[in-house]
Amino acid sequence: MKYFILKLMLFCVVLVGVYFSFMYKVSTGYVDENYTKFSQEAGSLIIGTSTASQGISPQILEEEFSEFNYDKPMVNFAINFEQSQYGEFYLNAIKNKLKKPTTKGQFILSISPASFTSVKNLDATALRKLEKEKIFGKISDFTSNPNFDYISNCYPISLYNAIYPTNKWDNLVVHANGWNEFKLKSNSYTVTQEDLTLWKKQTLEFQTKFIKDQEFSNLRLQSFIETIDFLKQRGDVLIVRMPLTSEMLALENKKWKNFDAQFDSIAKAKNVPFLNYSQKELSFKTYDGTHLISESAQEFTRLLSEDIKKIIPTNTAKN
Repeated sequence: MKYFILKLMLFCVVLVGVYFSFMYKVSTGYVDENYTKFSQEAGSLIIGTSTASQGISPQILEEEFSEFNYDKPMVNFAINFEQSQYGEFYLNAIKNKLKKPTTKGQFILSISPASFTSVKNLDATALRKLEKEKIFGKISDFTSNPNFDYISNCYPISLYNAIYPTNKWDNLVVHANGWNEFKLKSNSYTVTQEDLTLWKKQTLEFQTKFIKDQEFSNLRLQSFIETIDFLKQRGDVLIVRMPLTSEMLALENKKWKNFDAQFDSIAKAKNVPFLNYSQKELSFKTYDGTHLISESAQEFTRLLSEDIKKIIPTNTAKN
């Protein structure tokens, strides 16, 4: 019996060793499009959904604000809207993501109706249960590198993928600072006009179907306000609504007519700037009607930087 127990213990040790070796192997290469967002501390943050994740470059912001003494690094902490809607767990992740102490950060809060929706008639208990099953609810480590907590709980496929990665798309470049850059051309694929037409059609169809069962969540709104209050203690806060195609804007405005006015009021009440690019005639290009391609994302980030500079408090500059 003792011999059997020893063999069982040895087997378990070997199994655990193999498991962690595979996790480490995964961490040394491409994990997924979100992993780099969870593998470092941040001094400043970009927060929101995938439109901000792909549309705002932290590197450009750092370069444009080199004359200011903002805490670094700037990390793009925005994720797909199904994972990063404003709420208790996202706010907790933000609190644990920031360096301690952070007192001069720059925080860009991207908003869209999708950031504040939930299934109709979902109470606080049900919403919390739902959020706990998402990335921010599954893990408690938001800064380690390697981040085994993230890999063990959020890695989307088998760890055997470490031997021969199959989940990487060359057109989506994942940067160490969290920016997910979409390129129309890569070594393995060139996006065609037919692709763009199809993706825009699919996105519009998905969004049209999705919003039918959604309603604006006051619980998410309250968490958003709490997020502003928390971040204002640690630096400058800015609310941004990203550029949209006319079709997507019309769809959102039909469902949430007073969205812009509501957040303009919140911004004024909280004394934070609100830069709204959703209704401006801009030349930014998307690949699916929502997400900016690389060149447009960089162009937009520079425009955003220039507009922010116009409203940065004078006491933010270096002495």
